[in-house]
This record gives sequence, structure tokens and C-alpha cells, in this order.
Amino acid sequence: MSISRVYSCDWRECDHHVQTASLRPPMFLTVDHGAEESLHFCTWDCVLKYAAEKPPCETISLGATD
Repeated sequence: MSISRVYSCDWRECDHHVQTASLRPPMFLTVDHGAEESLHFCTWDCVLKYAAEKPPCETISLGATD
């Protein structure tokens, strides 16, 4: 007997999901978010849409001079 898991895409507007016995969903992109949390996305489009909602890590001004 195997334990089946259902993984859903973590982009809030996507309802794609997959059922598997694996620890990582097949054909999904897995992004480690922190030490113990992983996010799963069905396509690169969903990864980019998710990332676009987050604030930037670093902002570089174009007119900066040293």
C-alpha cells in the first residue's frame, strides 16, 4: 500500500494539481522557500506570477554614481 499525496499549484489563481506517491510532484517545479517550506508550481508562468506579487529583494537606482 502506498500513500497518495495531492499537490496543487501554489499560484492562487491556478487550480492545476497532481496526485502521486512521490515526495516531490512529477512535472511540477519545486521552489524551496525557507528551511522547511517548499512551493510547487505547474509552469514557469505560475512561478513568475507568484514572484511578481512579492516585494523586490533589492532596488538599484539607474542614476547612481560613485
